[in-house]
Amino acid sequence: MFIELGLAIGSVSLYNYLNSSDERKFKNNFNDVMLKTGIKNKEDETFKIYKIIPTSYGYICYLKNTKGLSVEHLENKINILESNLNSIVQLEKDRFKDYIKMYIVNKDIDKFKFKPVKCLNHLLWIGKDFKGQNYFIDVNKDPHLLIGGTTGTGKSFLLASILANLIYSSSKYVDLYLLQICKSEISAFENCDCVRYSAYNEEMCKVALLKLIKEMDRRSDQFKKFGIRNITQWNTHKKDKYMKRIFVTIEELSFFMETDLWEYIMKIAKAGRSGGIHLITCIQRSTATNLPPDLKSQMTRITFRQKSVIDSTNIINTADAIKLKERECIIDGNSDYSLIKTPWIDEDYIILHKYIPEIKIPNQEERQEILNVKKINNKIYCIEQPKVIDINEDEIQEEKPKNNKVRKGVISLEEFKNGFNTKR
Repeated sequence: MFIELGLAIGSVSLYNYLNSSDERKFKNNFNDVMLKTGIKNKEDETFKIYKIIPTSYGYICYLKNTKGLSVEHLENKINILESNLNSIVQLEKDRFKDYIKMYIVNKDIDKFKFKPVKCLNHLLWIGKDFKGQNYFIDVNKDPHLLIGGTTGTGKSFLLASILANLIYSSSKYVDLYLLQICKSEISAFENCDCVRYSAYNEEMCKVALLKLIKEMDRRSDQFKKFGIRNITQWNTHKKDKYMKRIFVTIEELSFFMETDLWEYIMKIAKAGRSGGIHLITCIQRSTATNLPPDLKSQMTRITFRQKSVIDSTNIINTADAIKLKERECIIDGNSDYSLIKTPWIDEDYIILHKYIPEIKIPNQEERQEILNVKKINNKIYCIEQPKVIDINEDEIQEEKPKNNKVRKGVISLEEFKNGFNTKR
């Protein structure tokens, strides 16, 4: 019996030892990197891992506070850490805790397809962080989005993903405005119930923006009247007069910069937050000309891969964007600076159409054009355009009148050919 118990204990100990070998190897590697980076105090002490927890994505490590050193010493060497540990390193320090929490991500998350994530109307789902957790942007804190990146890196797909998830989760509580000049990639969403306006040229965009400015001013006057600060507070206290959030989607922002519309866009960027009017925009080149400082300061920037260090620095103030891979993006906002992976979407939006049937996809039957619309007694009547069918003349069969009586208002084919010369 004692022999069997001893064998069982030995087996468990060996199993635990073998399973912890990767953790011990990582811990030793980290300690070695710390010594060689030169991070130490006057007594030659450096950061050491005293607790390590394995996870599905890597490890969570706890570092002892070291007198004379701070978390900033680690942050300044984070590129060296990531390069030597072959990992993504994220640091977290609570001012009231006596340790530093370090997340080590050494496994790439699998490719994941778009699938709606239910959330409140002030949250925009972007994708997942490398720990596999859903990542949201709170427009109460980060009211406007600017999506950048070179051609083909995923800007339009992320924009489509954001809109699709917003419609799926909060269609009854939001209004969408789709504004575009030249391009028309967001027109696939124009038939969705919450879309209030779609514009395809400068004149139509001006009408929409003026309408939005007027609504923004109206909401501001209402807030002042009742001592309200923002839309969240209004909807908390005025549930009978609920205000919907308005999301203004602008495709390729640079097309608007040299037009008279720019001043309206800047006004929304500066004053739209409290009134619940938010911009979601895309930009292809993040040069200093295309990305003015006064706009940049108002926006949460999301960037995919950039071609140059200059372009990367212009949009997120670091060169990190030149290293991004497919569907990876960096988010630089008021809340944090994060590396996120975005969902996969097919080019035809079939996967989006699965969840939101109103999204247009290729090969759908084209809708009948409307010739005329009338409103009578608050009811709308429309006359659909008739279909024109080409047939040969010999296929026409003339209808003969019953009882040899000529019907009033009917002209025979023979009469038509003779120019109506037949006497009646």
